[in-house]
Amino acid sequence: MLGETRPPDFRALQKVVGGSLIWFALAFLLVMVFLIATIRIEGVSGEQVGIKLNKLNGEIEVINKAGKEIYNGITHDFSVVDKTIQTLDMTELVGRGDRKGKDDLKVKTVDGSDVYVDLKVQYRIIPEMADVVVRTSGLGEAYKKLWARDYVRSVCRNSLGELTTESFYDSSLRGAKVLEAKKVINEKLQPFGIEIDSLVIPRKPHFYAEYEEKIKKKKLADQGVLEQQSEALAAKQRQETRIVEETNRKNVAVEQFEGQMKQLVIEAKAQATRAKKAADAYYNKVTIGAEAALYQMTQDAEGILAKKKAEAEGIEALKKALEGEGGRNMVKMEYAKKLENVTITGQPFTVQSNIERFEHLRGAISAGRPTQRGEER
Repeated sequence: MLGETRPPDFRALQKVVGGSLIWFALAFLLVMVFLIATIRIEGVSGEQVGIKLNKLNGEIEVINKAGKEIYNGITHDFSVVDKTIQTLDMTELVGRGDRKGKDDLKVKTVDGSDVYVDLKVQYRIIPEMADVVVRTSGLGEAYKKLWARDYVRSVCRNSLGELTTESFYDSSLRGAKVLEAKKVINEKLQPFGIEIDSLVIPRKPHFYAEYEEKIKKKKLADQGVLEQQSEALAAKQRQETRIVEETNRKNVAVEQFEGQMKQLVIEAKAQATRAKKAADAYYNKVTIGAEAALYQMTQDAEGILAKKKAEAEGIEALKKALEGEGGRNMVKMEYAKKLENVTITGQPFTVQSNIERFEHLRGAISAGRPTQRGEER
């Protein structure tokens, strides 16, 4: 009938939905397969440097830290390089070096002899320049052979080849050439991200049999020379020891003599000081005594001068007093005193021409004196 509804057709719906799910699951599976096939996970330890190379543009990424690195295996390559110190041992001893057979270095000396030396090299890559190592040597450990082995052997061969066969026997000369080679190698390899830490010759060089025999003989001769030199050196040292001993004795004697002389000088200075002090004391005593005497005499002289001056002033005053009428009166009085006991006698007479003469007969000056002629008794 026209108005009737039909129930839904679940079978047709199931066919449609079931077909879509299948396609979705198939697509998801393909995506997962693609991811599994292309995604890579690599680990980098603390002793390694990771190198990730972009295959599309050639760029290199250096991973210098420990951890896991996830990358696309289709577009990138990944490898790790050991950044610790590597040791390369090149020796004639079979089974001990990096190669199974003999691997020592053959050197042609400047005088044409063949010398064989072992080399021991310790090197490492410069982590910050790991990309340079990959660019010049490729991924992996190709740099070990290209640089650490081949180039080191080449430079050492050239450097050691500048020695004579006899010079090879001198370890100091060999060592100097090895240091020279190491310097040249680092100057050339450091720009490529590789550095040599140590380069040594661990064992004595060896020569061909005939020359080895000559070296032994020369070694014995040199040993004899060294013994003679050692004895001469010992004798010289004994001589120097005796010289030092005698010099010490001499120095001791000189120091003792100098000490005695210094003591005598000190005593002489002390005696001179005492004498000077005594002289100074005597000088002070005499000077002070003289000054005291001078002072006393000065005082005495001043007293006498004052006394005489007073006397002179008295006489001057008396003189002034005697001047004039008073002085004459005093003279008269004194004259009268003198004439007090004098007796005057005489006889007047007249001389012609009316000249009168008076004769005076001197009498005794004082009572009790005998009377002179003409005097009155």
